[in-house]
Formats: sequence, structure tokens, C-alpha cells
Amino acid sequence: MTTARRQLVLGGFFGLLASLSSIGLLLVSAWLISRAAQHPPVLYLMLAIVSVRAFGIARAALRYVERLYTHDGALRVGTSIRLAVYERLERLSPSTLAAGRRGERIARIVSDVDAIQDRIVRATIPRAVTAVSSAIVVGFVLAIFPRGGLVLAAAVVVAWVGVLVAVRTGGSRSNAATAGLRGELAAEVAETLRTSRDLVAYGAAEDARATVARTGERLAETERRAAFLDGLGVMVVRICLGVATCLIAWAGVAAVADGALSPVLLAVVVLAPVALAEPLEGLSAIEQQAQRSAASRRRIDELVAAHDDVVDPEHPAPDPAGFDLHLRDVALGWGEGEDLVRGLDLDLPEGAVVAVSGPSGSGKSTLAAVLLRLAAPRAGTITLGGTPIDALTGDQVRQVVATLRQDEHVFDTSIRENLRIADPQADDRTLLAALDAAGLGAFVAGLPDGLDTEVGENGDRLSGGERQRLGLARLLLGGHRVLVLDEPTEHLDAATAEALLRDLVALAPERSILLVSHDERALAAASHVVRIGEPTRIRDRV
Repeated sequence: MTTARRQLVLGGFFGLLASLSSIGLLLVSAWLISRAAQHPPVLYLMLAIVSVRAFGIARAALRYVERLYTHDGALRVGTSIRLAVYERLERLSPSTLAAGRRGERIARIVSDVDAIQDRIVRATIPRAVTAVSSAIVVGFVLAIFPRGGLVLAAAVVVAWVGVLVAVRTGGSRSNAATAGLRGELAAEVAETLRTSRDLVAYGAAEDARATVARTGERLAETERRAAFLDGLGVMVVRICLGVATCLIAWAGVAAVADGALSPVLLAVVVLAPVALAEPLEGLSAIEQQAQRSAASRRRIDELVAAHDDVVDPEHPAPDPAGFDLHLRDVALGWGEGEDLVRGLDLDLPEGAVVAVSGPSGSGKSTLAAVLLRLAAPRAGTITLGGTPIDALTGDQVRQVVATLRQDEHVFDTSIRENLRIADPQADDRTLLAALDAAGLGAFVAGLPDGLDTEVGENGDRLSGGERQRLGLARLLLGGHRVLVLDEPTEHLDAATAEALLRDLVALAPERSILLVSHDERALAAASHVVRIGEPTRIRDRV
């Protein structure tokens, strides 16, 4: 038995003891009061008095222990699920993940995994505890008053079935939609925050806010419906138990008059339905949580079961001996759309500087993803060091080929830790050498904290050129031989862009440079230019 399962079993056991302690507290108190009314010697009541105190203390203590074990087990299960999701997502190509919105994917990874985890502590274990507690109480009443036991059993069954029918007919659709609406809301909020400056600039902020508000209202409506069903479930349980209490009291009085039931036990059997109110009143919340968790499980399964168009070979070829790159008659596309590029030929010899140009949307960034084996070409062949890249794993390709994007991500930590992503074992001398090669060494040396300087969220404390150079230093530290630079001069002023291009070209011939850009300054820095969409694809630099 795994640690998580053992924790959950122990938690369920202590939860059952806590429930039985609460029930025992009420029933023993009823017996104690009834027996005390007969004025027996106090020694006759000592056991009951001690039991009441024990049940009162045990109820709280056992509930605390139950929470410790069940939450520990559930968190272990949730961690395992989340790690499995991350491992699967790590294998999916960006072309596959691009099918969804960023915030919605995050909601699946976070909120939906939490909902699956909640099923354990809010549905599975409470349902089992309720069923066993009810069976024990019904069995106890059957043993001392069979007619009352049958009435109580019928009340429990009717209440349980009534709650199931109410939840499944009135809330199945809304509970299933809750996870989707939370994901949609997360996606819209994330998108709005990410584009907030543009929305304000174009006067569209109010429309974006209204869209988020409408989605929030739809989510609130489903949650109000869930709250209504919770109340309806409690009402059904109370009606059933109230009717059972009246019937048991009526039959119990007759049984006491006939001498078939002790007067002291009458109070016990009459209060037995009341003792079951606490576990049974949670049935509606239990069933609704089960529905929400099932919907979240389906969403997670859809995410991890997505078909990936980039699959590593079962028996990969050896690592390529060289790093020359050749494309022949390649067709590129993204998702289910039409081909962006057809018949593309490109040669990037070892140590060369080649540029790829074309208008926005022509497939330049798609080309960069394909060269890193993050997307698959739709036709044609691509070889790296003489080996077809589809015969290599993604890791093998990305050991040689790396990319620097126009929006290269910089983590909210120090310069040192940002660089160590590429090489966790690198010492300060190695880090400074990479910064020097990227043209950032003098800048970092002049900082008061040097490598320990915090760069801020997404590198906000750095200029655009400094962020690009920090990303370039990270690539150099990784030892990659082919650098694919996707719009490296985007959003940079002329002087900064020209200085960055000079440093990039200086990296050859130790490395091959592919400049993916529509900036004429980048094209002028290359020895050859491939213009996507033009009849003549390659020309010598003038």
C-alpha cells in the first residue's frame, strides 16, 4: 500500500470514529438524562457520565486527526497527479498546446487538479463515513427496537435517494460546467491583464471588463444553483428524519405501554434520527463535489491525451556529429490551418549567418519552432549534421539548436539564477564569461550587487536590449551550436539593435546563426537571406 493510500485509509477510519463519537455523545446523553430522571444511585450513572465526557473530547480530537491524515494523503495524490500532468505537457509540442488559451490551461493544471484532490476529502471519504455511520446506527436501533429500526432504515434510504435524484436532475449540467467556466474566467482575466496597456490605448478596456464580468456572472449563477441544491438536500434529509422521529416516537410510546421497550431506551431510539442528521445533511455537497471532480478529471484527461504531432522515435539515431542544417522542399503550418510555407529550401552551414525574412504571419516563427523540433513540418526533409531531425529526439535536437525569442522570458530572480537555468553547476567565472560573450559583462560588473542583482518580474528592471542579451548569455552557457534568433531586434532602438546584431554576428564561426526577422538591419548582417514567399529564396549579401 502506498503512503498516500495508507494515509487516506487511516484518515477515513478516524473520520468514522469522529462521526460515531458525535452520534454516541447524543445517544448516551439521551440515555443519561432519561435514567437520571428515575433518581437511581449516582454510581449507576458514572459510566454514562464518563462516556459523555469521552465522546465530547474524542469528537474534536478524532476530527483533527482525521483532517491531518486525509489532507496529507490527498495532497500526496494531488502532487502525483500534477507531476504526471506536467510530465505529459512537457512532451507536448507548442503546436498542440496552442489549441487552448493560456489562462484556461493554467486553470486545468491548478484548479482542476485541486478539484480531483477535493473529491477524496470532500466526496469519497465523507460518503463512506456517512454510509457506515448510518448502517451502525440503524443496526443499533434494530437491535433494541426493530420497528423503529425499520422506520429509520427507510428514512435513510429515502433521504439518500431523494438527494441523489435532486442533485443529478437539477445540478448535473451546472456542476459539470463549473470547471469549464472557471477555466474560461481564468483565461479571460489572464488575457485582459496581459493586454491591459493595449486595451486602454485603443479604448477597449470597458468591453474587456464587461466580457470578464459576464463570464463571472455565469459562474456565479452555477454556484448559486449549487448552493440552492445544498439547501434542498438539507431540507429533504430533515423532512425524512423528522417524519422518522415522529413515527418512532409514536411506535415507541405504544411499545413502552405494552412493556416491549424500556422507557429509558425510548429517548435513545427517538433521538437516533437526530443523531444521523449531521452526516446525512452533507450528502448534497458530497454528490455535487463528485460531479465537479468528475468534470475536472475529464478536462485533465483531455489535456494530457491531446494528440501530439511531434513524437520522438522509439530508437533514436546517435547524436549528430556536426551542426550544419539543411531544409529541402519543406512545408510549414500551425494547428489545423492551411500551409504557411511550401517548398522551402534553406542551407545553414556550420558557422554561417543566414537570415529568414517575410511579412508577419508568413511562417517565420513556425520555422523556428520546427527547427527546434517543437513542431513538425508538414512535408519535406530537415537534416542536422547529416541526420534527419525526425530520427532524433527533441532533447537531442535542442542540445544543438536553441532559440532566442523577441519576448524571451526572464524569471523574477537574480541574474545568476537566470543564467543557471542553462547550467546549474556553472561557477561565477563561467557565468561572467557567458555575459561577456553576450555583450553584457561590463554592465553586470558595474552593478552594486553584480550577479546577485534582482531583475524583477519578467526582467522589468532591465532594458529591452539587456533582457535580450541576458537571454543570449543563457543560450551561450548551454553550449548550443545553432542559434535561431526570432526577431532579436524587435522593440529595440536603432543603436541598441545594431550593437546587438554586431555581437550576434561575432559569435560565428563557432556557432551558426539563423536570424528570423523582417528588420532590414538584421538581413544586412547575414551572408545569405531566405525570403519566404518570394520566387528567389537565397541571395548573396550585397
